[in-house]
Amino acid sequence: MASTAKMMTALLVLEDHPLTVGEAGTVLTVSRADVTTYINERNQNESVLPVIAGEQLSEYQLLQGLLLPSASNFAAMLAVWDQGGLAAFISRMNARAVALGMRATHYDDVAGFAPTTVSIPQDLITLAKTAMLLPVFAQIVAQPQATLPVAGVIHNLDTLLGQNGVIGIKTGHTDQAGGCFVFAADYSIDGQPARVYGAVMGQPNALAGAFAATNALLTAVHATLHVRPVVRRADVVAHYTSPWGESGPIVAAQPVSWLLMDGATIVRKASIEAIPTSLPAGARVGTLTLESGNQRADVPLIIEAPISGPDLAWRLTRGF
Repeated sequence: MASTAKMMTALLVLEDHPLTVGEAGTVLTVSRADVTTYINERNQNESVLPVIAGEQLSEYQLLQGLLLPSASNFAAMLAVWDQGGLAAFISRMNARAVALGMRATHYDDVAGFAPTTVSIPQDLITLAKTAMLLPVFAQIVAQPQATLPVAGVIHNLDTLLGQNGVIGIKTGHTDQAGGCFVFAADYSIDGQPARVYGAVMGQPNALAGAFAATNALLTAVHATLHVRPVVRRADVVAHYTSPWGESGPIVAAQPVSWLLMDGATIVRKASIEAIPTSLPAGARVGTLTLESGNQRADVPLIIEAPISGPDLAWRLTRGF
């Protein structure tokens, strides 16, 4: 998964050391060991940012360096600060992946450079949606650039930011992984806000290939998204007929409209309760359950006309 692994690093750090928007957090001092890590990772052609011993960086600045230019040495600094060592932090990464249901994901390092740090798009989307619930994470990945004490001005590797609705999230590339990009894009569909999450992996031509694949996906998906009425108010769902001859429709009490992709499957299930011999108009007699993907609605079902019950003649001839 290359550097898309750094989403998990950032998520755990922010869960363990929460920040509010505008808060810098704990200030860490760069050690000689951190400088050695920087040099070693630079010599392995990893994505890094320069640091010097004694430099002070806040948690927020370290997260900026981690998520924007994808500094692997910042991932190591954050992991050691959080858990005291890389092995303990990697164990936490794998445990969090299990908790999120990321069954095809395994971490062997904190930065994603190891070929044995693997995942699939579905898992990475799950991780992205979780991380984007944290306002500071969402704020950082939406920044085109930032300024750090020694590294100076750093730039977001996500060059799609601000195009085709893209608001983030994380790039990744190694020779083994190819071009990877986990993204979120915001749109207005038929006047309704919509956020699309996606991930591409293993693309040729590094990040250029990942961005091209992303644009193709977003263009195709955007064209298929529409707000559709799933059920309208007063839509007839069922009918009732009583033994004494009263009958009428059972209708939906409220409308439901969903943002759906063209061709989406909608599952409808009506549950009708036992109807007593008399009821006023508008009385609830059941529920219509609607499901499509992760969307679900329970719509009350009502009768439009009152049920008066059997008259005296019917009762006399058939028993009360």
